Amino acid sequence: MKSIVIVPALNEEAAIGQIVEKSLKYVDDVLVIDDGSSDNTSIIAEKSGARVIKHPTNLGKGVSLKDAFSEVSGYDIVVTIDGDGQHNPDEIPELINPIKESQADLVNGSRYLDGFDEETPAYRRVGQRVLDIATNITSGTHVTDSQSGFRAFNGNTIKYYRFRDTGFGIESEMLADAAEHDLKIMEVPITVRYDVENSSTKGPITHGVGVLMKIVIDKIIRTLRR
Repeated sequence: MKSIVIVPALNEEAAIGQIVEKSLKYVDDVLVIDDGSSDNTSIIAEKSGARVIKHPTNLGKGVSLKDAFSEVSGYDIVVTIDGDGQHNPDEIPELINPIKESQADLVNGSRYLDGFDEETPAYRRVGQRVLDIATNITSGTHVTDSQSGFRAFNGNTIKYYRFRDTGFGIESEMLADAAEHDLKIMEVPITVRYDVENSSTKGPITHGVGVLMKIVIDKIIRTLRR
């Protein structure tokens, strides 16, 4: 089965090379969306073996994923992974195997499938729990890590994702899109590093409140559309 990894990235020159090289051990291709970086993210990604689409300015993660998903026609499996190095590309096989075995259409890598570990910062535990509850209530899902950027998708289901949200609310929106079309959603455990720098310019509280508002607004829009 032909597979590709998508890496949305903003000023990730420190981690992007290793992410690309490790990912290529498990998939056929890597596509990096450089969302307006001011550093050498694009250059390092290309030298490491990735194809790069570069935005002239920062447009947001939702736009990056929309542009990337428009480029994956012909791939049986599409994997998304964050560009900051918090995820481990060596766990890609755990995400793609359920799709290969026809067990799932979307595999969500969950940091919290077995509960929160001691290394998880307190503000993350509270904020994540609120966003998980909001996502599950509004979309009818039962996920434990609604904001995970480490996921695998059945290539035949790409048409169901609408990419309305331009920012980080896209993670919840994609789960809602999958649920709305009765796609099979499955979670597998993943590890995560909290010692990496995050390229987001927003603080955790501002970010969390913004995502929560987008989840609620998205639910209202979906309800009115019916």
